Amino acid sequence: MTSELSSGRASRRRVLSSLAAVGVSPLLASVASTSADAESTDSGLTDALSLGTFESGLDEWETDGEVRLSRTARTDRPVAVTEGEYGLEASVDGESVPAISRPVGAFDLVASPYFVADVAPGRVDGTDARVAFRFRLYRPADSLDGDLEPVAESDPVAVRQATSGRVFWDASDVDWSLLDSVSRLELEWYPADRDPDSGDDFAYRGGVVLDAIRATDSANAVGRARLAATFRDLQFDHGVYERTEVSASSDTGEEGEFVFADGATESYRFEKSGDDRFRLAFAGTEVKLGGGWS
Repeated sequence: MTSELSSGRASRRRVLSSLAAVGVSPLLASVASTSADAESTDSGLTDALSLGTFESGLDEWETDGEVRLSRTARTDRPVAVTEGEYGLEASVDGESVPAISRPVGAFDLVASPYFVADVAPGRVDGTDARVAFRFRLYRPADSLDGDLEPVAESDPVAVRQATSGRVFWDASDVDWSLLDSVSRLELEWYPADRDPDSGDDFAYRGGVVLDAIRATDSANAVGRARLAATFRDLQFDHGVYERTEVSASSDTGEEGEFVFADGATESYRFEKSGDDRFRLAFAGTEVKLGGGWS
């Protein structure tokens, strides 16, 4: 084996091995190296901008309408509180599209355009649909009354009721001049089977716990969250992951199939696209991994 081929495969193994904590370790144990000295590539989270840990307060998050905010302890919600001892609980009683928001202040979102947040929606009255979450950024409008105007918003990320998950947004494609003018961040949620912009009269009643809200300079943070969410959906539909079947491999990529308990297979393609840049494509999703995307 050439040194270049060995190096390329080792790089892929390090990237995939570093993802073992996202909840899909059976997959990674098969695809990735089990070497004990595998390096972590998620260094971007070390320097993340903390937008909400809720250890001593509400971290400037606010709301209006029929939404009440309070802190909840890990002892009361051990699955929902993912970092530290407290999370933020939003209790909703009739709001059509619940939302929370906070000022961005002096945070440099141009340098940190990747957003993640841990969420745990409870049961929602009147629907069994998953709960969709959407980030939105605002800047001051060109007016004298202090109004805000939307700059950009994420695609929705849906989480099943009564479960925990991580929602995410890669905002790196938003024009830097717009990101530089942002003054407020919003996170809203609604039943995924409804159009939040339709103006219908659905009254959301239920609670959501949020924790570990961050912006970071690492695409790997969003990649990990996207990978975990997609893989959880596959296992929900097809049972536990059983094995990986590799059909082709080279110094720049790998292809094969993930095999699940019910016999279903999902093709994947993993490729190196630059120094510390990797892409994993499967289930209609493309995941950016590594720290070289900034």
